Amino acid sequence: MSDISSPVTDDDKKVRRRLKPEERELQILQGAVKFFSERGLEGQTRDLAKEIGVTHPLLYHYFPTKQALIERVYETVYLGRWTHAWEDGLDDKSLGLQEKLTQFYLDYAKAILTPEWVRILVFSGLSDGYIPDRYLALLREKLFPRIIRETRRHLDLSVRAKITERESELVWGLHGGIFYLGIRCWVYKQGAPEDWEQVIRDRVRAYVVAAEDLFGNAR
Repeated sequence: MSDISSPVTDDDKKVRRRLKPEERELQILQGAVKFFSERGLEGQTRDLAKEIGVTHPLLYHYFPTKQALIERVYETVYLGRWTHAWEDGLDDKSLGLQEKLTQFYLDYAKAILTPEWVRILVFSGLSDGYIPDRYLALLREKLFPRIIRETRRHLDLSVRAKITERESELVWGLHGGIFYLGIRCWVYKQGAPEDWEQVIRDRVRAYVVAAEDLFGNAR
């Protein structure tokens, strides 16, 4: 299949008419990911259909509403890259805090620091907020409490006490610093650091050092 950004030829159309329904759906979904990452979620589905090389009615046959398509984009780009292995790794009591956070963020960065992941999240945040609202709820449920719990465990502090704002903000700073690598590269277009893995190691270490002072005084 030719690249979806290339002009659509008669031969392309013949090939596309022979696609199985699941292949056609995947074609539309992949085209939508690319389209929304370049134009934002306010881009029109009619323009999307034209760019992919399908009719507007055919697009709506697979995705009856634009919101249904956006939901599938979210499931594919965001939920589809989340793995329970990350949660298991953070729960592993045999690993030290810095080691497990470094392992997690190195793997997490490889999964999320892509133009479609970063740009769609930003575009959605600037429009209806649907995707960042859902994804940040996931982080608040599955990630941030784990990091705070393991930080407290590392410092021999109670893991049952209510999370303080200072603890939460320190974790946001760590996580946001990783995400910023993608902002710098695919929003500001300034490029990524040559040794981005070392940058992540440094940011995790800075978090652990800061936590030793802040968490103990956060009550």
